[in-house]
Amino acid sequence: MAEAVLMPQVGQDIKTARIVEWLKKENDEIKKGEVIATVESDKAAFDVEAYTSGVLLKVLYTEGQDVEVLTPIAYIGQPGEQIGPLAPRRQAAAPVERAGAPTQSEAADEVPQMGKAASPSARRLARDKGVALETLAGTGPGGRITKQDVLAAVSQTGREDGAATTGDAVITFSSMRMRIAERLTRSKQTIPHFYISRDADLSEGMRWRRAFNETHQARVTVTDMIVKAAAKALAQYPKMNAHVEPDKIIVKQSVNIGVAVSVDDGLIVPVVENADTKGIAEINLASRENSEGARAGRLKPQAIGGFTVTNLGMYAVDQFVPVINPPEAAILAVGAVAKRPAVVDDEVVCRDLMTMTLACDHRAVDGTYAAQFLETVKRYLENPISLES
Repeated sequence: MAEAVLMPQVGQDIKTARIVEWLKKENDEIKKGEVIATVESDKAAFDVEAYTSGVLLKVLYTEGQDVEVLTPIAYIGQPGEQIGPLAPRRQAAAPVERAGAPTQSEAADEVPQMGKAASPSARRLARDKGVALETLAGTGPGGRITKQDVLAAVSQTGREDGAATTGDAVITFSSMRMRIAERLTRSKQTIPHFYISRDADLSEGMRWRRAFNETHQARVTVTDMIVKAAAKALAQYPKMNAHVEPDKIIVKQSVNIGVAVSVDDGLIVPVVENADTKGIAEINLASRENSEGARAGRLKPQAIGGFTVTNLGMYAVDQFVPVINPPEAAILAVGAVAKRPAVVDDEVVCRDLMTMTLACDHRAVDGTYAAQFLETVKRYLENPISLES
């Protein structure tokens, strides 16, 4: 029986996506895992892979159309096979962001420019500013044109959508930035945030990490330690691992921790699934695969997160205040591990300290509960042998 290729669910709050380009046409032979179409959500452009081998029997939507997620967009089956109304719906393989894939408007407007390798944001900006991509020399990997290349060309020509007389650069928001703006504006406007901060002494933790990595030939990071400590603490304070709705909170059974990753023109929060059941080395492996996949646009299917960790310590940031990623109840921000004075046994000594700031939704948790959770995270980090279990 013919099987449906579904519009993939590319985010827990994404309702629709747009068909950008069909790479196969009806009656074409399809192999399992082969890319048959490109679609775009508010976050990025993605490749849709065939879930099974066969023939592309029917394409249900044309390029440029918006389709609800998990709705059939095509059918794959055997030559001459009839498509019945009750054909089973199996989801296509995980969507993969394709480097340089055109966005929803680029597919229609920039076909003549498709031969020039360029990032989606560069193509969008070039279209908006009237810059011909074929005239540019790319500075990205393999000569790929970046958004900065387009901006440089715009600066030289003075074309800036009403800003030519001032020389100001006007950068049109990408779909990802628009989505980030919408979500985090809603977060700040509708979620009653409160914040608490604690310093954790990682002097012993840093020694433990070096010894662990040497012994196990591993690359455990401070972020991995924080994820493990948070996972153990979430098991004891389940209301921190929750989604918040207007009239209730939904405590998540699985401890799935999102770790914010910076990508071109935005942030993605891939999830370390079941972090409470993983060893520290397993968390390290999952985190590295997530971050590499996010930056390459090749993330595996993601579980729904219940709690987020964001770390700017690698940029020498001492402390920052995060914004909750709705519908989650909390987010933990951590800064750099730095040598600072501390009082130990009534003496001022130099220790490796790290500041943690926890942002909470006051509808879901109160200050005492949040403080106890953060103290538990601190205790695990300061007794790093506990992170091995």
